[in-house]
Amino acid sequence: MSRFLVIAYILVIVAGCRKNEFVSDDRYALLNITPVVNKDEATIAHQQSYIDLFKIGIQVTNSNGTELYFPYTKNLLLSNSDKWVLSKPVCLSIINAKIYAYYPFTEIEENLTGLGETAIVRLNIPKEQVMASQRDYMYASQSTYLPSGGGPIFYANPNVTLQLNHALSLISFVIFKEDFSGPGELSNIEITDNSNLSGLTINALAGDKLSMRLADGTIINGSASSNISVNSVENSITETIDPGVDEVQLKTMVNGYMYVVPSVFSDRGNVQFSLTIDNKVYTISHTGEGELEWIKGYQYIYKLRLTATALTIVGIIITDWDVNYSGEIILK
Repeated sequence: MSRFLVIAYILVIVAGCRKNEFVSDDRYALLNITPVVNKDEATIAHQQSYIDLFKIGIQVTNSNGTELYFPYTKNLLLSNSDKWVLSKPVCLSIINAKIYAYYPFTEIEENLTGLGETAIVRLNIPKEQVMASQRDYMYASQSTYLPSGGGPIFYANPNVTLQLNHALSLISFVIFKEDFSGPGELSNIEITDNSNLSGLTINALAGDKLSMRLADGTIINGSASSNISVNSVENSITETIDPGVDEVQLKTMVNGYMYVVPSVFSDRGNVQFSLTIDNKVYTISHTGEGELEWIKGYQYIYKLRLTATALTIVGIIITDWDVNYSGEIILK
């Protein structure tokens, strides 16, 4: 599109804004959005330094999230090419706005339904995935121009810093070898829940599709699955001593990981991990007793010891995805 056509298009948007909202000439401004990853929830794959590669879905509504700001603001694309740009410009008026967002962007109309507080986007979390191809689903719901402490979004505050949050839990494994002579090639990770009703969730086998609410990141629908797995991990276990409990260091030593729908397990003893190492499957049960919960936005680091005969859980660290949360938690 030529520069002249772009300018003409923006003028049409501005003119439409004036006409529809009955505002004076000096009470309008184009919406400008700069996304950031929640600093308390940076993932292995998607930290702030990667955000320029994101394709983000944007919905702009009134401040109550009950009506679209304009008829075309249901599903705009926010992408970066030297700077962040919306697929269509949005002219803000005296009316306060609210921004709902999700990642990754979908242009398929049926994948995004509802408006504002009722908007949901379909997810794709199959029973089996390639580890590197997993999707890190994110969301935002914001009525201020900053994540917190800012004023309302309208013509006087058109520059918005939009905070993206994680909707999934991150289950990761740090493994060290002790009296193990093999190369330690990790190829597959499987999580199993042997409960009568599993706490693991995947794409719906029937009924309503697995979806995420843009308002709060809650994941709904889908089907329970007794197990989920990632393959093609393609990682070599090289550590030969216990790496300790420093969370920052452990996050750089992860051998394999899995994004899962936030889960509640009635009996943690029914949760099992099966890891294929050097073409041999090692199965271990979750330690401890009672209920187990995997919460969205948290990373669960399972530190494992691999010996010639067994794989055991040495410790479990629960942390925000980028900020230290606690020391080692050993469930006895």
